[in-house]
Amino acid sequence: MPANAYNTCIKSKTLLNYVSTNICLHEKNADIWVSGEFRKNNSVWEGPQIEQMLQYLLRYPHLDFIDIGANIGAYTMYVAALGRFVVAVECFGPNIDRIHRAVELSNVANRIVLVQNAIYTRSGEVVRLSSRKENIGGQELLSLQNQTNIIRAKNNSSTNDSFLVHTITFDDLLPIFIARSVRGALLKIDIEGSESFVLQSGSRVFEALEIPYVQMEWTIVTLSIDRAILILDFFIRRNYDPMTCACQLLDPGKYSLWPGNICWIKKNSLKFC
Repeated sequence: MPANAYNTCIKSKTLLNYVSTNICLHEKNADIWVSGEFRKNNSVWEGPQIEQMLQYLLRYPHLDFIDIGANIGAYTMYVAALGRFVVAVECFGPNIDRIHRAVELSNVANRIVLVQNAIYTRSGEVVRLSSRKENIGGQELLSLQNQTNIIRAKNNSSTNDSFLVHTITFDDLLPIFIARSVRGALLKIDIEGSESFVLQSGSRVFEALEIPYVQMEWTIVTLSIDRAILILDFFIRRNYDPMTCACQLLDPGKYSLWPGNICWIKKNSLKFC
């Protein structure tokens, strides 16, 4: 692990009056968003959303947490601090390094499984991440329609390149859930436009687990009509309602106008609104 992953860790703001944790940050100029928010006085990246997730977990003690696109672990670390089990999926090595160090500092290794892969429709591919100035932890998979990207990545997969990542399917995680006796979970998906891959490759997980609530970044999804329609079809067929995370029902016919973060809530299930 790079030395700077050890030197930029902070004790984060307490949420719900008693839940606090450690977060390890990227360098100031490399990540003005997530790390930048934590650097502000008494601030937490997506603090209201994290508090809401913690409140739901307190309401339903039988649910665990799945964090797909964990970044530096804001959601993961707070949920683990609450005492809940987390499967955190994050493909970018420098993010994993920081989560790993935060886990050590917080002494919550028994509550977190870290998975260093990108979720895609096929396992075993090696693909390249984009590089974003000032947002080092928030890359997206380069166009996978271009097989050249996959072939070139495979040819260079032996190099120590953090922007080359190995793929798995969401269903590949099922043995972890079984081994850890996970029967239900809240799900957060924030993977920069690749959200549809989780659903395309995760039907068995959705069949095996109770997943009553899914928080999803929506902004980049709308750039691909095909992926947006796939997501809509997946959830509507499974009896989920699209909502704002403040519990306002959304119109599927106007998905391009939805807010940047949305929530899919299972009908006739647990009460979230």
